[in-house]
Amino acid sequence: MSYVACAVESGTLADDDEPAEVAWVRLAEIPEYVPYGLFEPVQAYLNAALSQ
Repeated sequence: MSYVACAVESGTLADDDEPAEVAWVRLAEIPEYVPYGLFEPVQAYLNAALSQ
């Protein structure tokens, strides 16, 4: 599993080499995908990076 903090600027995700599933979610939606919680340092980083 990979976590990335980003902002969509343009374009679409389309590449045959991409993972089987990709979900672009808001910070508040993460528990729907990871109900057991994120690794604490990852959660702290996302909280700081995405709450600005």
